Amino acid sequence: MPESDSYAEFIDSLREVRTLLAAGPSQPLGHKGATDQAQDRELTNALTRACVVMLVAHFEGFIKAALTELIDEICETKPPARRIPDGLLELHTRERIQEIFGTDGPDRIHKTRRLFSTYAPLWDEDRSINPRILSATILTRQFTNAKPEVLESVFALLDVQDVIPQLESHVNQALIARGDEATSIKVAVKLTEIVNRRNKIAHGDRSEKPTQFEVEGYVVFLQDIAGCISRIIEQRIRHCCSLR
Repeated sequence: MPESDSYAEFIDSLREVRTLLAAGPSQPLGHKGATDQAQDRELTNALTRACVVMLVAHFEGFIKAALTELIDEICETKPPARRIPDGLLELHTRERIQEIFGTDGPDRIHKTRRLFSTYAPLWDEDRSINPRILSATILTRQFTNAKPEVLESVFALLDVQDVIPQLESHVNQALIARGDEATSIKVAVKLTEIVNRRNKIAHGDRSEKPTQFEVEGYVVFLQDIAGCISRIIEQRIRHCCSLR
């Protein structure tokens, strides 16, 4: 399976995180005086905190880019509506209905007419998708952060009801492949931990001091997660863009 542009860009962005992480002190603290040790600890804490914020930002950006690739492929292929997940069709229709209730007078009449004339074909199984109707922005707007409940909600729109179990299986198989058969990772717990730490750091909580070892583990974990998500999106593209 060819590597998606979004995944390739994410992998490339990890070099930035690793470069920043490697900028920390290389000499053991025990070989320095008290003042130098304190300065090194401050530098290390600043770097690891910055790495967590940057890493999660890159990861969330990757997911939005992958979702955009899905919509772009659908718009280019213009498959029949029956190939598109109902959740995705409902999302776009719901957005228009909410617009109607936010207006009154002639504008409401115009938007109601447009709902039936423009968006009704989304629900005609044999009609080709109108690329001017589907919007990557509407889909990516649902992805507000990388917490597991948000991932589940977004991928449910794509008719992927088991995204967390799929991620967990992939991550733990990757651990075994790297020779670590003793460790088992709960993906929902780990994602929540990483996003919560990013949020605390980004909001100025100076008590959050991830270690270099923890950050390196986060990088490997999110790289594994991204690989699985890329595969899931590719599968959705193949399904949605079939013209049968």
